[in-house]
Amino acid sequence: MKSSVLIVLLSFSIVFGWEKYVGNPVLEPVSMWAYLALSDPSIIYTPEGEYVLVYTAAGYDSIHCETLTRPGAAWSSDGFDWTMSTGPVIMNGYPGTWDSAAVETPAVLQDGDSLILLYAGDRAHGAGELAIGIASSHDNGRTFTRLSDSPVFVKDTTRPEEYRWIESPTFLRMGDSLVMWYNAQSIDWHVTVCRATSFDGIHWNRYPGNPVMDIGLPGEFDEIGIYSPSIRQIGDSLLMIYQGLALGESTYAWDSTSLGTATSVDGGFTWTRNPDNPILGPGSPGSWDETGPKTPSFAVGSSGIVGIYWNGDGGCLGIFTHSLVNITEDINRPNYTRITAYPNPFNSTVKIAFDCRGLINQTPTVEIFDLDGRRMAQLPSPSVPLPGGKGGNSFSHWEKVAEGRMRAFTWQPTPTLGSGVYLVRATVGGQSISKRIVYLK
Repeated sequence: MKSSVLIVLLSFSIVFGWEKYVGNPVLEPVSMWAYLALSDPSIIYTPEGEYVLVYTAAGYDSIHCETLTRPGAAWSSDGFDWTMSTGPVIMNGYPGTWDSAAVETPAVLQDGDSLILLYAGDRAHGAGELAIGIASSHDNGRTFTRLSDSPVFVKDTTRPEEYRWIESPTFLRMGDSLVMWYNAQSIDWHVTVCRATSFDGIHWNRYPGNPVMDIGLPGEFDEIGIYSPSIRQIGDSLLMIYQGLALGESTYAWDSTSLGTATSVDGGFTWTRNPDNPILGPGSPGSWDETGPKTPSFAVGSSGIVGIYWNGDGGCLGIFTHSLVNITEDINRPNYTRITAYPNPFNSTVKIAFDCRGLINQTPTVEIFDLDGRRMAQLPSPSVPLPGGKGGNSFSHWEKVAEGRMRAFTWQPTPTLGSGVYLVRATVGGQSISKRIVYLK
């Protein structure tokens, strides 16, 4: 949906079950250190039954006599009434250091008896030098201490998907590792979700198949970006809530945004969009969130999902909820998990493999689109499944693929087709996933 359509949506939820709190906003700028805006919330539900919220606050710093962004915190027993911190819970770095101007887009996680904070930092607002740092708290988020004076994760400009910047981490403890998903902006200005892992929170390894969630198709609410992901585990699956970015008259349509969900059953390597997206849209004209919900985060508490979002220019935070009734089907909907392409980039022929998972008797429809939404090709169906096992050097990173679960396709562009970025879309069982491929002649 284009932004011109989204702006007329009413303030109640688009998809049944997702509801905005009638008492919104629940948090507003109050004092000099946070007088400009509260944004980029990250919420968790602790084993003690308390909600802890960390957010970006923009305001005046009396020590440096300038406007800075740095995290504040808040606490609640029910997710609706909050007690805010009286100041930042972590300060900016010393002037000239990597996070001296901005400490923002925080993500908080309870790990044992500590809280871990990942955040994006920058030495100057808009400098394009965003990197990710780490801190911890032993007093339930009232103060955080850096675990490293340097960033623990920086953009890799050799990778097209994160050529411009990285920010907005979200992360979970999965076994012995921390798994982080983060936003990356590509050389062609698209915002995608990438994945990395770490044993200690200091040293991180990128997933070589990044991005793990690409932009939507032209005309969809997330056609330009999958922004500010928040990921939590529910049962054996992962649920992501994110802000979609669409194309406006000249750039991102920040004046009319919506939220969507996606699910993963393979540990967050592959994500399947909710076919009912978007789940929440802009409020009615004149309402506090008329430009739409932005930068969502959510926690799974005793009564269901409590989510929180930023309203944009107003600088306030509001709540949305889901009772978890009937959400199991949404979370466990994906019956397939992965699409890959090799080599990528390619200059002649690309091999595409699709993991059908539980749908071994169905063959996906695989189509190639350019970034304007024009279909370049529909690939013929393979006659037999790709055998189990490694499947050859092309797909050697799948070492434990079930017998008969894979379908393999080959695309050789026509000689007249130019170099560029294309989208592979595979559809089966009424569901679709996509992956970006790069053709270099």
